[in-house]
Amino acid sequence: MRRRRARRRLASPHMKSLQLYEFGKPETLRLLDVDPAPVGAGQVRVAIEAAPVNPSDFLTLSGRYAVRPMLPSPLGAEGVGLVTEVGAGVTAVTAGDLVLVLPNPQPGTWQEEAVVPERFVVRADPNADPVQLATAGINAATAYLLLGYGDALKPGDWVMQTAANSALGAFVVALARHRGLRTLNVVRRAGVEVPGGDAVVVSDETLTAQVRDVLRGDRPSLLLDGVSGPVAGTLAAVLAPNAHIVNFAALSGQQLVIDRVHLLFKSLNVHGFWLNNWIATAPRAEIERVYAEVTGLIADGVLRTEIAAQYGLGDFERALAHANAPDRTGKVVFRR
Repeated sequence: MRRRRARRRLASPHMKSLQLYEFGKPETLRLLDVDPAPVGAGQVRVAIEAAPVNPSDFLTLSGRYAVRPMLPSPLGAEGVGLVTEVGAGVTAVTAGDLVLVLPNPQPGTWQEEAVVPERFVVRADPNADPVQLATAGINAATAYLLLGYGDALKPGDWVMQTAANSALGAFVVALARHRGLRTLNVVRRAGVEVPGGDAVVVSDETLTAQVRDVLRGDRPSLLLDGVSGPVAGTLAAVLAPNAHIVNFAALSGQQLVIDRVHLLFKSLNVHGFWLNNWIATAPRAEIERVYAEVTGLIADGVLRTEIAAQYGLGDFERALAHANAPDRTGKVVFRR
């Protein structure tokens, strides 16, 4: 099978690539001119249009993430761009398609082009804003799949979530509202807003009382936890029997702690979720269905990410400092 090339953009003789040379030392990041990688059988070349800076990228940079590429390595876990070339045997996408680059064992969206196995690219709605699509690969899809643990929920039911003011939390709120569900959103300090959320409570010594006051006897059957530590255990006290707790991150840096009284006598179901595992194992048809729905909701404006700023790769130092700022709101995105 001959390789097909998009007329809109051909592979350039050289490309910009932001690469890491030593874990734990961001000062070893270098913006280089490199030769584009060849496209082999089953691979796709994507000209990157936009790629966000995520917490997982900082963990990769530090060497503390589950994905630990061989160095030197480009960084960037997700992005969106145009397919410019496909290798032999590729059938899922064609040259000229707008695609998401999904998380995979080899990061590489913080560069002008990425050569990716077919498994890790999926068509995106071409009517959507590329900057908005750039965050669909991880956060929007994760929120969609996390809510799938509550497939028995009915309109009006409660979903509780920690890390509620994160970008992923915003997607949970929007998707829940779209389905007629109510969200009880836990934040770590007073004064933090969760736009669209039905209730916001603060994770302090009064958390249980705050939650009971909101629920007024209702017993949620789904808790989405991105903080870990003891907060999920506190919230377990108000969960319904056989409820689901889904842990997908540990922003506190602590282990998940759930009182055995609630775990045993309520028969709670505790799940760990990492999107990379789903992408690696789900049938291709399921992956395409989920991302078609997610990117369609982005195109329709149902799902939207607040964007803090856009930077070119040449401004990577400012971009990473901005993304790591404690008072930042919104996503920092690299944009071609």
